[in-house]
Amino acid sequence: MGRSAGRLAVLLALTACATGGPTGDGDVDAPAGPIDAPVAPIDGPVAIDGPVVIDGPVVVPDAATTDAALVDATIVDAPLIDAPLIDAPLVDAPAIDAPTTTVPDTCAQAQNLTAAATGAGVTVTGDTTGAADDVSPSSACTGYAPDGPDHIYVVNLTAGQTVTATATPTTSWDISLELVTPCTYTPTCLAGDDSGFAGGAETASYTATAAQTVFIAVDGYNPGVAGPYSLLVRIQ
Repeated sequence: MGRSAGRLAVLLALTACATGGPTGDGDVDAPAGPIDAPVAPIDGPVAIDGPVVIDGPVVVPDAATTDAALVDATIVDAPLIDAPLIDAPLVDAPAIDAPTTTVPDTCAQAQNLTAAATGAGVTVTGDTTGAADDVSPSSACTGYAPDGPDHIYVVNLTAGQTVTATATPTTSWDISLELVTPCTYTPTCLAGDDSGFAGGAETASYTATAAQTVFIAVDGYNPGVAGPYSLLVRIQ
């Protein structure tokens, strides 16, 4: 064999080894060696045909350990609206202890005690000092000419009702009491009392035979006799 033929045989042998086997019909059982080369990344979505079985626990990231930037929100300090308070006036209603009106100095100002006096009765107070002399029945009504300053009260009676009045001076003065109708300077006396003693209480009663208006005069036996008093009136 010449030098050229020898070189050709060597090239054929190397070629057969590089292609994994001889050029003939026989197979070469040679183990495949590991591929020592990087795997190219998959560029694009990978379709998975079939269920994916996860063999092992699934670890869920703890939200508290997530290294995300915290948002530091600024607290909005809104101004308070300072609305003025409405200071409404309090209504101070007076307590009604008994029928009240103006000072019962005249017949037109007579204080009506009918409702309050019916049953247990009612007590009112006053002071005749400086009052006018509006009622002056004859001296037969009380035994004296009652021409002192007076206060006037009124009650309306039905047939058979009795009114009883007791006037008591709260200081030492000689009080007089008359039950009269109508309310004029010289009325008809229905009942009266004046003991003639300073500081003593006076009581007078009258029973109506029909519906009637009766005026009660807290009086003094002369123009200079007057003072504070309490008056109890009861209708039964």
